[in-house]
Amino acid sequence: MNHRTKFAIQDAWQASAPVARKFLRFVRKPSVSIGSEDQLPSSKPVIGIVLFALSLVISAAFAIAALPLMLFVEAEPGSQLQKVSAQSIPSVVLAVVILGPLIEEIMFRGWLSGTWRAVIASALFLALVFGIAPLIDKHLSVSAAIIQLGLVIIGSAGFALLAPIDTGRRLPRFERLFPYIFWAQGIVFGALHFQNVSASSPMVAGLATLPLVICGWIWGFARINLGLSGAVLLHAAYNVPAAAALVAFSLLQNGW
Repeated sequence: MNHRTKFAIQDAWQASAPVARKFLRFVRKPSVSIGSEDQLPSSKPVIGIVLFALSLVISAAFAIAALPLMLFVEAEPGSQLQKVSAQSIPSVVLAVVILGPLIEEIMFRGWLSGTWRAVIASALFLALVFGIAPLIDKHLSVSAAIIQLGLVIIGSAGFALLAPIDTGRRLPRFERLFPYIFWAQGIVFGALHFQNVSASSPMVAGLATLPLVICGWIWGFARINLGLSGAVLLHAAYNVPAAAALVAFSLLQNGW
């Protein structure tokens, strides 16, 4: 371990409690405007490490809570995840670690700053990915993931090109409604992942979904404090173990 990595880990450990307290305070009283009292106590990379560790700890805690139930019920990846796991390993990595986090972060949190530029850019990006991809897929014999990757690159470039028009002005009443918007985006994000686990007990599926609600809030907190790229990177890093699990599931299913 080199000195830079060692110091980064030490800084993250020292910043863990203050950052966690700031996050809990933010969840209790979300605010899209960052005041002097809301400034985080360390550099962005260190804050990112702390938030990543926090997301893993929360997920592990819910997994441990669900373990006794898992001994009595059948649970496996949902149908959508099974379709993904049936693809090649590069396709799984592309879908779960790159495309999924980028598209979902722009869908749920790209616009969370409330500025006109963020809202317009997010809407155009999603229209490009979900509107044009099916049209291209009908006429070209190209992998859907490759089509989406190309459109994501174009959409991301467009997102950056709109930066000069960002004056910081927000949608009317956005700041006043922000707490409800913030809480809702995390709940909806988690609810849409309920189908990730196919279990005979809804409680098991619920315990698998609740960490994603909290992660939605963590990444929303990152979106406001670290920017969209920070939220995307945190989401992508969080999905790496999931991609590894899907690859392992696929290999086991194929009798490897």
